[in-house]
Order: sequence, then structure tokens, then C-alpha cells
Amino acid sequence: MPRKGHVPERTCVACRIKVPKGELIRFVASKGEILLDEKGILPGRGAYLCKNCFLKKDQPKILKKLKKALRMAEK
Repeated sequence: MPRKGHVPERTCVACRIKVPKGELIRFVASKGEILLDEKGILPGRGAYLCKNCFLKKDQPKILKKLKKALRMAEK
């Protein structure tokens, strides 16, 4: 049972900032694709991006870090 008042923290895979889980955007790898997990309930390995990095997610560096965190093979 979680402690009262406990807020889980997660780390943005791109900029490595630690913030409460609710402030980050979760992505999941499924069948070779990266899916946005809006509700945080999709099964599988998840990786998080902060809102600043999410806006820059099309940059190759950030996409590469997201794929690495999701353990997806580079093509």
C-alpha cells in the first residue's frame, strides 16, 4: 500500500529531469511502434518525456533516446 502523501517520481529520458509522474508524458513500445499512453494504463515498458522534450520529440536525438529507453532496435 502506498504511503499517504507519497507522489511517485519519474525521469524524462531526454533531459533527465526528475518530476512527479503526473507531469510527464508516457510512451509505450508495442509491435515495433511507439505509442502515446495518455491514460498511463497500456501494458509494456514505458518511457517518459517532459512537456518541453515532447514538443521537440521529432528531433533525432530525442527520438533515439526514447527508442533506447523502450529497448527498441535501431533500423
